[in-house]
Amino acid sequence: MRGILLLLVFISSGCGFFRGHGQFAFTVADHTNLPVLEQHFFQPQRFVKPATKPIFERDDVLWYAYRPFSAKMGRFYGISLQKKSLGYQEIDLRNRTIAEGQGMLIDHYKQLEEGEYRLKVAFENEVIDQIDFIVVGDSATESIDYEKDETEA
Repeated sequence: MRGILLLLVFISSGCGFFRGHGQFAFTVADHTNLPVLEQHFFQPQRFVKPATKPIFERDDVLWYAYRPFSAKMGRFYGISLQKKSLGYQEIDLRNRTIAEGQGMLIDHYKQLEEGEYRLKVAFENEVIDQIDFIVVGDSATESIDYEKDETEA
């Protein structure tokens, strides 16, 4: 009897552990030059799962995809974007549903300032997953000219 009780506790705690975790993936795709109607329906087709903390440039249009372990079609997920500043402060809050036929949440952010960010996904008022990423200055405008000798005036 005691073994059965332990087994039930293990199964119920295991279900809670796997309940909401999923996979994040990112891509950079600028759709701002498209006509307004096409911008509304634009969605990148290829996303990459990060192996380490993702780093993006300030001018990037950052797209994320999140595939929950157990997707709830037609139900709303809360998406919170937080920026680190004496702790993480929420700067954007959205409600999104699973994209039709894809089984994942897909959305984008643009014109993010430099800094550290945390993207959280919540379902039924409970945070189910999160990922941290960094936004840095645009490398094209802030590159170092290694050909120029610093002693030249």
